[in-house]
Amino acid sequence: MKTLREYVEARILSPDDLKGALRLAMRLEFATIPPYLCAQWSVKHDPDRTEGVVHRVVSQEMYHFALAGNLLTAVGGTPSVAHADFLPVYPANELPGGIPQQLPIDLKPLVKDQIAVFMQIEHPDFPPVARLETPPPPTIGAFYDTIIETFRETCPGIDPDAHAVEVPFAGPIRTVADAIETIDRIKSEGEGLPDSPGSPTGERTSHAHYYLYKELYVGRRLIKTGDEWSFTGAPITLPEVYHFEPSTAEPELSLEFRRILTRLLTDLESCWTSGAAPNVPAMFELKIAGQALIKRGIRPEFTWAEARA
Repeated sequence: MKTLREYVEARILSPDDLKGALRLAMRLEFATIPPYLCAQWSVKHDPDRTEGVVHRVVSQEMYHFALAGNLLTAVGGTPSVAHADFLPVYPANELPGGIPQQLPIDLKPLVKDQIAVFMQIEHPDFPPVARLETPPPPTIGAFYDTIIETFRETCPGIDPDAHAVEVPFAGPIRTVADAIETIDRIKSEGEGLPDSPGSPTGERTSHAHYYLYKELYVGRRLIKTGDEWSFTGAPITLPEVYHFEPSTAEPELSLEFRRILTRLLTDLESCWTSGAAPNVPAMFELKIAGQALIKRGIRPEFTWAEARA
């Protein structure tokens, strides 16, 4: 698989390259979901409803993952998520596509150090975030801009009847314009727009992910005074959390979590390959099993479980 840098610097020059880039987009969006879910599930006592912030972000990341899959099927590709190699390994020092991370990405509770990791993941492609390297590597925002440019310049054929996962507030992808609008949504909800946080994103009720996490990190709401935005609003108290570690003390419970995850990904792939409906009950089962592990101090393992013999 090509790296993000290769896609950005060499541009996306062929239909196969476009499909490869969209497969990478799926991996990128999915890689954030396990850390965000573990942080959300770790919340124990939450006076300022911080769990709701993480829930909002992880829900949007799930939508972005599904939208990237829909874009792939729209241009004639086939998502492949139902196998062990699709799942990221944590801790990770880079995101899929070779995007370096100064702070390792791991599965941890919702504590300040982990929020700093989340801010790093969601850093915008513009100020106020300082770069991790000089010169900086191409960003996720630049990667999505390259995909948009490819759709505009090459006008790839779009299959209006391609199988797709239904996503709230997202229309079907039937034209190149629909595809570009979909990518714009993924980008703006994640890192925001150049004038963000002044421009609300997504459902027009929330700032981009970076700013939501920075509110938690700073411990203050982001407010606008006159024409200026600053983190000087009402104070935010981080929640009391359950702490957890990797463990083999409860193998059956851990195995059941992995089996639910495996079934969920297998069923999800069939949504794109055969038009099946998403397995919503499995999503709730995964949450219940993950929370049960965390309450016992056990880290959920987002790894593949082979079929029973």
